Amino acid sequence: MRMRTFVTASGLLLLAAGSAVAADHCEGRKPYLIYYATHAIAEPVWETVRKGAEQGALDNCLEIKWTQDQTFSIETTINRMETAITEKPDLLVITATDPTAMRPTIEKAKAAGIPMIAINSLDSAPKDKRVPYLIGIGADLYQSGVAAAKEVLKKNPNVKHGVVPNHVPGHAGLEAMAKGFNDTLIAAGAKSETIALSTDTAQIAATIDNYFLANPDTDAVFCMNAGPFCFETVLDVERKAGISKKVANVSFDISPTLLDAVASDEAVAGIDQLMYLQGYLPAVIGRNYLDYGMLPDADIITGPAIIDKSNLDKVKHRVMEAGLN
Repeated sequence: MRMRTFVTASGLLLLAAGSAVAADHCEGRKPYLIYYATHAIAEPVWETVRKGAEQGALDNCLEIKWTQDQTFSIETTINRMETAITEKPDLLVITATDPTAMRPTIEKAKAAGIPMIAINSLDSAPKDKRVPYLIGIGADLYQSGVAAAKEVLKKNPNVKHGVVPNHVPGHAGLEAMAKGFNDTLIAAGAKSETIALSTDTAQIAATIDNYFLANPDTDAVFCMNAGPFCFETVLDVERKAGISKKVANVSFDISPTLLDAVASDEAVAGIDQLMYLQGYLPAVIGRNYLDYGMLPDADIITGPAIIDKSNLDKVKHRVMEAGLN
């Protein structure tokens, strides 16, 4: 099946169904525009969300506009949300990464009559007090941290010292996830804390190396990025120190390095949030809402989903063959 592509004046890609089969499928259906203005950045897990979004738009006869940043920024995410409002899409997909900072913009979109779906980072406030999106699709991030700690405790019920390196300090979702991990280990009698990182891999390596030297009893690490911003760099530091199999490592999201580490006993588990569905489902739900004014009654929780040796081969196929991190 082919897709017709349209490039806007700003250079962003629009997609629509283009084959005869797709034309039959979409005949008589309004080609609503679904616009993604999330905190997506140029890394593999967001490419998976994009793949899901594009396939969802194709399957549901929607046009799609996808936007993203090179590096994480609340400010530029809000700027892209503001731009989206001026373009008046039929549906806006957002991330409620910082509900307080984003509220004025989200309220503006609501006032303009633009329905919104939040993915990935959801507002933890009660539904009647959260920022006004229709429905959220994403992992329960606090429970993802709890799940990571439980995987550590399965391997080592007597864990002494856990640490969560946070590569995006101030990210409400990551802070909730770190809290879930720390709360669970502390309740089990261990020490556990969060440390701030950046997205500079050299700085990350130095910070982690210094942390291990200052805290030699550290026996559990929960990374919230499976790539170079945490897990890959942490694992490299541990290998150089000869402790990669002595520390119970867990990481959020997926990378080939993480899967190999699970296989080699250098990681206990991965915690997945099914990023493809976070891209795909807004198109399904949005189409139904725009056509019929109907929604599911509750948010859709896509994780935590555990990756360990019991399902490692299947997940490897998903990542290596299908390219879905």
